[in-house]
Amino acid sequence: MPTEEGTERSPDPSPAPRRRWGRWVALAVALWLLAVVVSVAVAGFDVLTGTRDLRDLRASTTEDLGTFVTSAGGSVDDTPEETLAGRLSRGSDHFGRAHTLLTSPVMAPLRVLPVAGRQLRSVGAITGAAETATSAGAEAFTALQAESEAPTSDPARRLGSVDRTAATLRDLQERVDDLDLGPDRGLVGPLARARADAAENYERLRTTLDEAVASVDAVQRFLTGPTRYLLLAANNAEMRHGSGMFLQAGSLDVAGGRVDAGRTTPTGFLLLAAPGVTVDPQVDQLWGWLLPGREWRNLNVTPRFDESARMATEMWAATGRPPARGVVAVDVAGLAELLRVVGPVDVTDPADGVVRTVTAEDVEPLLLLEQYRNFDVTDERRDFLGAVATEVFAALNGRQVSGLDLVQALQRAAAGRHILLWSSDPVEQSGWEALGASGRLPEDSLMVSLLNRNGTKLDQFVGVHALLSATEAGDRRRVRVQVDLRNVAPPALPTYVGGPFPNTDYAPGEYAGVLALTLPAGAGNIEVTGAEPGLVGTDGPNRVATTWVRLPRDATATVTFEFDLLDSWTQLQVAPSARLPAVTWQTAGPLGPGPEWTDTEPRAVEVAELTRR
Repeated sequence: MPTEEGTERSPDPSPAPRRRWGRWVALAVALWLLAVVVSVAVAGFDVLTGTRDLRDLRASTTEDLGTFVTSAGGSVDDTPEETLAGRLSRGSDHFGRAHTLLTSPVMAPLRVLPVAGRQLRSVGAITGAAETATSAGAEAFTALQAESEAPTSDPARRLGSVDRTAATLRDLQERVDDLDLGPDRGLVGPLARARADAAENYERLRTTLDEAVASVDAVQRFLTGPTRYLLLAANNAEMRHGSGMFLQAGSLDVAGGRVDAGRTTPTGFLLLAAPGVTVDPQVDQLWGWLLPGREWRNLNVTPRFDESARMATEMWAATGRPPARGVVAVDVAGLAELLRVVGPVDVTDPADGVVRTVTAEDVEPLLLLEQYRNFDVTDERRDFLGAVATEVFAALNGRQVSGLDLVQALQRAAAGRHILLWSSDPVEQSGWEALGASGRLPEDSLMVSLLNRNGTKLDQFVGVHALLSATEAGDRRRVRVQVDLRNVAPPALPTYVGGPFPNTDYAPGEYAGVLALTLPAGAGNIEVTGAEPGLVGTDGPNRVATTWVRLPRDATATVTFEFDLLDSWTQLQVAPSARLPAVTWQTAGPLGPGPEWTDTEPRAVEVAELTRR
């Protein structure tokens, strides 16, 4: 048909090709969307599965170095082949697949979108970081397991094992350092929470790895030597503040992985005629009447082991002996932990020359009680504690013991303050702190201690129960610690254990001592009921309240400490006392008493839980 201009218009193209082209586009988009959905679904499954395995890595590295190491070959779900290293490796595979799917070309169109792209980039970064962490963790655990299964009796080779352990931990530390978790703003709710959780756990992982490396570095430096430490052997049958009384002292020389402990001397023989050290003013204000700068058996009237150890090294030098750069204090329970590693030792009893085999199972009853039976008050009895300590350390030189087993034993004992370490060397000291063996108390600590004051060995028969509660009082809380004591000393104890000693008015089996409560630095308005209040003062980062107690056989006593804490103090750290038996603790809230636990390791208590209804 002619147009108005006199030309003929071409006929309109058929709509069919356009419809076919539209259908192909729609099909392509549908397939792309399907690919996206499938990729996200598969990636989501891999993320959920991998997260469970990553959680194992987090759990194994946020408790302590011992858990970190033992988890390397430990089974899960009671399935021997399901080692943590295996699960971490599988978790790495899951995160790797998820990361590949979420960063594939299929997802490219979404990544350029302002909102969806940010979510996708965040998930991609998190899965990539998780893949790196789980893969590195699996390799590290495999290497650590190999070291733990290769004990050696050669000190130099054991030192090599510690060196390789340190290298493995440093490599893991470097591989998980500065991982990119992607954008942290503009994320949808669930992803924002997941990202925050990943960031928190990542920081905890890094912190624990830092502590693990510092711990092994300290052990490595200590064993390499040449190192001279002062060895203090303590007996839990006669307690001081947060540890047993130091009854034996001797030198501990270390070089090339070999540990040589010299013969120990009863500390009663080391009494100084004049103070051999400058006593911390706070310690002097609270405990100066016990002459801690002269009397070795009163060195640890403060729970601050760094102060006790510093004084010990200076007092040791004041006796004319070669100086020591550090101190290792071990009590009866600490010796039991070391015996579990080195095995039984044969010890010549200084009292009768008889060779006795001492095991991890019998060392506590032997040193706490049995060694005193049929003997009067003798210096030889005190020598036996030092002889056992010397033989235990000597056994490290010729027994099949791995460096990792030694580190774990130190950490287990340190958790209950049964082995304490201090060094004037900053690298070593930072390692002992990271290992939890420095005895340092945080400023929010609570510790119940009984300091034996009538020379008996009755602490093993005095049960201690502490009930912790609190009430609201305006902008503060009134915290209450009720301490129940019970003397269950049996009759017919050796005089050296149960007393009485000459020129005293104590009855057989009667316990006398100072009950001390270490309090948070912010504790105020401190009151003591149930006994005559003693001294109250500051001791380093904490406060201390004391009172005298006398407890005849079969008697009980209750002493209550109360103090104010501002609401800003949200947590209390119940610290171990090193007592045998351990102090039993219990919380009480508005709904009644909570479960009991023993102070064999530090435990955090939320103050709000004591008053929450």
